[in-house]
Amino acid sequence: MTLDLSTLFHATIGFDEFGKILNNFANTEQSNTYPPYNISKINNDTYKVSIALAGFEAKDISIILEKDVLTIKSQGKNNTNENFLFKGIAFRAFERKYQLADNIKINGASLKNGLLDINLIKIPPKEFKKEIINITET
Repeated sequence: MTLDLSTLFHATIGFDEFGKILNNFANTEQSNTYPPYNISKINNDTYKVSIALAGFEAKDISIILEKDVLTIKSQGKNNTNENFLFKGIAFRAFERKYQLADNIKINGASLKNGLLDINLIKIPPKEFKKEIINITET
């Protein structure tokens, strides 16, 4: 019996130590491969999710962050005006979900040349942040 945990592993961001373990267990892609995406670690505190969305416009896409789950979805586009001889670019509906660590926040999103980039930043937990306490004299 083979246990396919890739749907969990390829949709988590900010769990770096966990991610190293995950890569040893699963090297296969999710069964749902549309739209294709990349997750990049830019540095220790910055990540980027890039999703290939050729032909989509920003108004066609929703990005929602709720309870540490990043959801990107679209109802798709219906180009009934065009008479295709061959249609290889998909404009179908999709929904992708990524589980974020508690301290990962969205730092902006952009759509350029058919590539949706969502920038994420790791916020240090409050207990590890350096705080300077001012002393008032009374």
